[in-house]
Amino acid sequence: MRPPGADERPLVGVVGSGIAGLRAANAILRSEVDARVVVFGDEIHRTYNRPGLTKKRYPLSDSLGMTIAEDVKVKGAESDALTWRLGTGVETADLRARTLRLSTGETFGYDALVIATGVRPRSSVRGDRECRLHTHRTLRGLSDARYVHQRLQAGEKVTIVGAGFVACELASLAREYGCEVRMLEARRSGPFESLLGERVSEALRRWLVRHGVTFLTGDSARELLCEAGEPDAAPSSDRSLFIDAVGSVPNVEWLHGNGLDLSDGVRVDAYMRVSPWDNVFAAGDIARYPDPWAAGSPTRMEFWKNAIDTGNLAGRSLASSLGHGSPASGISYFPSMSTEVIGLRVQIAGNPRTSDSTKIVCGDPDRPDQGVIVAYLREGAMVGAAYLDQGARLNGAYIKLLRSLRERQPDVLHAP
Repeated sequence: MRPPGADERPLVGVVGSGIAGLRAANAILRSEVDARVVVFGDEIHRTYNRPGLTKKRYPLSDSLGMTIAEDVKVKGAESDALTWRLGTGVETADLRARTLRLSTGETFGYDALVIATGVRPRSSVRGDRECRLHTHRTLRGLSDARYVHQRLQAGEKVTIVGAGFVACELASLAREYGCEVRMLEARRSGPFESLLGERVSEALRRWLVRHGVTFLTGDSARELLCEAGEPDAAPSSDRSLFIDAVGSVPNVEWLHGNGLDLSDGVRVDAYMRVSPWDNVFAAGDIARYPDPWAAGSPTRMEFWKNAIDTGNLAGRSLASSLGHGSPASGISYFPSMSTEVIGLRVQIAGNPRTSDSTKIVCGDPDRPDQGVIVAYLREGAMVGAAYLDQGARLNGAYIKLLRSLRERQPDVLHAP
């Protein structure tokens, strides 16, 4: 019970100051709910564009960190009803008591909660332990970006473990800076193989090699990967930059003890609601929701548009739970993402990962710079598409394919 004279407006906590948390806060404030919103963030920076950290080369400058921070800043959620608690993490949560324990030692009581704590980079060292052979770095936040860009500006040799989106963008960035680049992918034949299939993956690997990247796979890559340093292992004299880009770990530890399904992020329903709590929602990289593109199987996506869409939905659903705004529709989205690999534009839509066959619609995967479009099928029906090009030669054909793919989008899932 609140003390006499206390503000009686509902108090909403948003844990996570990334784009999902920002979008959730914006959606709550736009719903005209008369509530106070407090956003907690581990970092001292306001919301910024994380994908932007690997997409641009910056000039030499003593203020490199500030330049990057200003360049990737995202605006939004300016309101007297909103309070930012930056540099303040949440250590534990008691969802039954509706309280959070903060890194400052304070407790925070809420009426409704949005979980948007995202993920952290995984280490390539077995058991995520420390390696004595290299200084392993990751690129997730602004402080990481400042360090990595400074090292790349110095033209240092860089080894990148992994071949996903972050790894390929880092390789592209390093080549722009003029660095010697080596990529290690022990489990697959090339970039994005689990998403786009072996043929497209091998084409992307050849593209990287053609542009000066040493790309090692299988045993050749495995031999250069670090084990957890043995007690008698001598520190390496190799001063090259060694970057892990091998996936991520959802930040769920602070939620333990609440009876939630935390097996891969936080499981939610089609409205981003965390069962069995009607006042708790999750969004962004951490949320695992029923996938409209895979017969409702739980999925967890880590890309920018997903964080925006699920953040908006979580905010609308929370506002509706407080009696404001129209009831939110369940998750129904058109997945799309894009990246650039040393000048080669890669666009992906739908859910190629669920396909059982592929079809080359246009072009030749062995000449991706001339444009190639691939359709991904499941039981003969298209579930995804990919477009690789160095220009926009086949853009019209790709847009036409996307229209056809949208028409196959499943019906909105409804919660039980």
